[in-house]
Amino acid sequence: MAPSGDAKLLFCIFFISCCCLTVTLAEVPVDCCLSVAKQQVLKHAIMDYRRQVAGQGCSLNATILVTRRQMQLCVPANEQWVEKIVEHVEKLREHCRKNKYKNPRCSKMMPRN
Repeated sequence: MAPSGDAKLLFCIFFISCCCLTVTLAEVPVDCCLSVAKQQVLKHAIMDYRRQVAGQGCSLNATILVTRRQMQLCVPANEQWVEKIVEHVEKLREHCRKNKYKNPRCSKMMPRN
């Protein structure tokens, strides 16, 4: 094979490897709950939440609650007390949005995209 052919082949292999690596890394979740805590949490300590769905890179359904101090707590996704906390966070988020995040309680609330 000619030297230019070797370079082209090497470039193609490198390019394909980079594409595969990018696709693989894009599918890896940042963080997953491996278990959930059944202990209830005070709603006033929670500033944000996100849902974890089983089958989308994680093995179980969970709600991840984020405290004022940025601690992440894994709790069951379908418990009534968790849904009340989620409702509280949504109301707080709406209140902060209406008041343009001027309230001291809203200082750590970040708008969701």
